[in-house]
Amino acid sequence: MHTPEPWTVTLGYEIAGAPVWWLIEGAKGVVCEALYASDSDARLIAAAPQMLRALQRLTHPAADDDDLAYALDVIRVATGAR
Repeated sequence: MHTPEPWTVTLGYEIAGAPVWWLIEGAKGVVCEALYASDSDARLIAAAPQMLRALQRLTHPAADDDDLAYALDVIRVATGAR
């Protein structure tokens, strides 16, 4: 079982104006620290609970087009794709 969502991203530290340390936090505190990661990497980590739920829906025997649409929306948001 993973840390309850939502997971959020907070900038923890910068060096020379460049982000180098991100905190990914859940409902019960810090889930992980992403060192030397990009903003998009940190957001992808924070989207893990939603991505897990999307995969579970897709692999369910009764999965349908709505489940596929949901999974694609989760992926678009997590990756910043338009």
